[in-house]
Amino acid sequence: MLSLALLLATFAPGSPIELDEPLPSAEPMPVPAAVDPMEPVSLKTGRFVPGSGFELKSEDGRHSLRIRARVQTRYDIEVPHAAGEQTEQLLQIRRMRLQLHGHVFGEHNRYYIQFGFSPRDMTGGLVVGDGSIRRNPVRDARLEFDYLRDFTVWVGQMKVPFSRQRVTSSGDQQFVDRSLANETFNLDRDIGIQARSQDLGGLGGRLGYQAGVFMGDGRNAFELDTLGMLYVARIEVRPLGAFEESDEPDLARTPKPRFTLAGAYAYHDDAPGDRGVQGSVPADGGTTDIHHATADFVGKWKGLSVHGAFHWRKARRRNPGDAVDEMGMPIPVAPPLDALGWLGQVGWLLPTINLELVGRYSGVRRLGDRSGELAFRDELGGGVGYYFFRHGLKLQLDYFRLWNANLGATAGEAIRNGTDRVRLQLQLAF
Repeated sequence: MLSLALLLATFAPGSPIELDEPLPSAEPMPVPAAVDPMEPVSLKTGRFVPGSGFELKSEDGRHSLRIRARVQTRYDIEVPHAAGEQTEQLLQIRRMRLQLHGHVFGEHNRYYIQFGFSPRDMTGGLVVGDGSIRRNPVRDARLEFDYLRDFTVWVGQMKVPFSRQRVTSSGDQQFVDRSLANETFNLDRDIGIQARSQDLGGLGGRLGYQAGVFMGDGRNAFELDTLGMLYVARIEVRPLGAFEESDEPDLARTPKPRFTLAGAYAYHDDAPGDRGVQGSVPADGGTTDIHHATADFVGKWKGLSVHGAFHWRKARRRNPGDAVDEMGMPIPVAPPLDALGWLGQVGWLLPTINLELVGRYSGVRRLGDRSGELAFRDELGGGVGYYFFRHGLKLQLDYFRLWNANLGATAGEAIRNGTDRVRLQLQLAF
């Protein structure tokens, strides 16, 4: 009857339709039971990823945890050639790290936590009110929200996104440790917030950026302080497309040439150290407003890797402190550590085995006041590394000649009086 009425209505568009049978009522849609997001969830069987750790995931995929440990055992020996200096050696646990990372309440809510337990990991403690040093093993503690490809947000304690070699993990280096230039110019870790993207605009990874605001007091700060902050911005361009650049060697033996050009700028208002977050507190107890800039290059192709970087630091203003000497007289305002530096590094992973040959030259030059060893510092050396299981198990040996302005009136004399340093390191990450 319903079909006949509709047919008649077609020929008499103004007539009402009389139905002698009611329309069937729609069946109500089932309402899903409310799920408490805090209810326990079942886990899938865990798995072990060699070199990356043990991983657990929930059955619904909304939660995960990966646990990873890393140990570096290192032997150092230094042979100085200056008169009256002695040969020194050290066997140490250079780094001992524990990492926890994964996601919770969905794959876009990520976390990364890292602890450092070796003696060197625990240096740089904070001075508390009674003058004692507070040691803290927390190195990283950040939350990541990557809902947007072009605007991922990180908040917490993390590496400041400034210089490439500092951001690259110490476990993924070609040499036993980072360069002289990195030691002088890096901005280390701090507490703050940053926005970032590794594929800005969806261009196949050809463009990336990081921009952040940090407290400016370094890692593990816990007391109220002035409004001086650290502002950082970095941009990265990969003209030929994305590639594996998070570690220094070309373990992937990149089949086609790939390279990245990057630059970063940072402004540190009321920096507590004479190098920014790092360095010593000026003798007068004051702070410094500092401009930082860097540019770097990294390229890889068929086992060949090249890394270059340039650094520049210039104080905008020295803010005098109120420190006094033993006689109660104000201590003169210390000059800022304005400087520039550079790094050139190359590695070649042999074609048939995971043996890599590496070389590096790095230098620092002080601008303005030319006193002290920072007037100039240099290192030149090479090394060899064998990757048994990539960075999961590797053995590295390097040699450097180090020299600085305190070792001679001329550069040639300083080189002759320099120090030979040999380092051997075994890393295990699991």
